[in-house]
Amino acid sequence: VETLAASGRRAGRSEYTPLALLASLVLAVTLFLLSADRLFVAVGDNKIKYGYFLIAGLWLFDPVRMSKAAAAALARVPKATAVVFLPLAIAVATSVDPKGSVWWTLSLAFDLFTVATVYAFLKVWQFPEQRVTDIVVGALALIAGFGMLQFVSIYFFGRIIFAPQMHLDVYRINGMAGWPHFLNIFSFLLLPLVVQREKIGAVARIVVALLLFVLVQSTAKTGWVLFVALGALLALLNSRAFVRNYILFIVPVAVVALVLPTPSFKPGGEPVRGTEKVTRFAADLDVTDSRTSGTDRMLINEMGIEVWKRHPWFGVGPRAFDTYVWTRFDQELPGANKLDGNRNVNAKNENVWIELLAETGAPFTIGVACILAWALWVRRWTFANRTHLGAWMALVLYYAISAQVSQNGLLTLVYAVFGIYFYAREMHDAQ
Repeated sequence: VETLAASGRRAGRSEYTPLALLASLVLAVTLFLLSADRLFVAVGDNKIKYGYFLIAGLWLFDPVRMSKAAAAALARVPKATAVVFLPLAIAVATSVDPKGSVWWTLSLAFDLFTVATVYAFLKVWQFPEQRVTDIVVGALALIAGFGMLQFVSIYFFGRIIFAPQMHLDVYRINGMAGWPHFLNIFSFLLLPLVVQREKIGAVARIVVALLLFVLVQSTAKTGWVLFVALGALLALLNSRAFVRNYILFIVPVAVVALVLPTPSFKPGGEPVRGTEKVTRFAADLDVTDSRTSGTDRMLINEMGIEVWKRHPWFGVGPRAFDTYVWTRFDQELPGANKLDGNRNVNAKNENVWIELLAETGAPFTIGVACILAWALWVRRWTFANRTHLGAWMALVLYYAISAQVSQNGLLTLVYAVFGIYFYAREMHDAQ
């Protein structure tokens, strides 16, 4: 493969050579598989997504040049960022679950490897903006395709596939993402890279329309917040795309998806409109009801804060929150609530920042926040190009919204988007 890549470069590195098209396809499939929680290999209590293998496989295309590109990028990273590894090392050493903490640290290392891999891969191929957009559209097409397959199978053939979540007497579409709210998180990590372009091609419009239909059927409350926030960011930073793509395309498609009646999965049942589903799930945010998910999130967050206050410097150990709850919580925090909204013992976090505080302590969490602020800082909102803006919006949406309702602080697709972000930031120099 490396020999073929070298031949492609000597031929002028056309983005339409067979090898370049293969590289584009592999990256699109990789991004999709990083969202496919249901496609994995089990290793003990841990799951390894198929997408992880393709991240490593990207190096087969041109390992020498990719290594040089990654090394050059690493040399530009401020040396001060390495300071965060000291409190992390102490958190792992003092963890109540050393094995889980070591595994979490290895996962973090792989996610950082993902940033370098995607960046170096794009740097070597030097794909233009349109090709990067096409790659993302391909990934979104696969996400939407599996969601549509699940929807059609359930509502038209009565066959339940991909284990959809049943909640409030509604099947919530999740496709290969595993959970409806993760379907939205994954989708909104990629969607901004497409809608930030002022002109979206016909194929991309069809893909986005199908994706929006699937997201409406997921009924995830996170998705609606992300939907509104994406519009706000576009209005602020790209007014033309806001009008052309959001107001004149995305909003009407979402409205149509809400109005269309969904056939009942019960024989002889009445169709249900998307608006009725939204009404049901909106009521689930009522914090005055102790059984709603809104109350549940508040209880979980309060519990995480209490654990952090007991272990403020280095936490209870990365990925050790559940072990702490079952072994030491009652002893160290007698009388503190450890039940969720359903009165079950809660052994997880639902907010990535509270998760970091409780499991790794304040120094590491502050260090991570500073690194993110440095990485996402754009002076005077001057973005290098539309792809740079789209990746920036995707990452801001994740850390400002999605991460507040996700118990997983290591979401590899986030780091793949970081690779695109860093590449796009330099794209105006490379092309």
